[in-house]
Amino acid sequence: MKTCNLSQAKSTLGKLADQALKGHPTVIPRGGKLVILQAYELPDHPDEFDALIQAGKESPHRPLTQQVLTKIWQRGRSGAKDSR
Repeated sequence: MKTCNLSQAKSTLGKLADQALKGHPTVIPRGGKLVILQAYELPDHPDEFDALIQAGKESPHRPLTQQVLTKIWQRGRSGAKDSR
């Protein structure tokens, strides 16, 4: 897995995204934590997407507002419908 700093990632984001889509993710350290740029496949079934959102809501991460969660849900559902 490739690693680069945020400045490098900014200047080469298109290239890094193309590499991620080909199965080569990149790790970007940020504030003592890691961000991973990698390809994401939408779930085959909308219910599976809903389950993933619910798992994220219940995780120990920073809570998200209902407005943000609703927007994520709407984008995911429309993407799942478009990919069929």
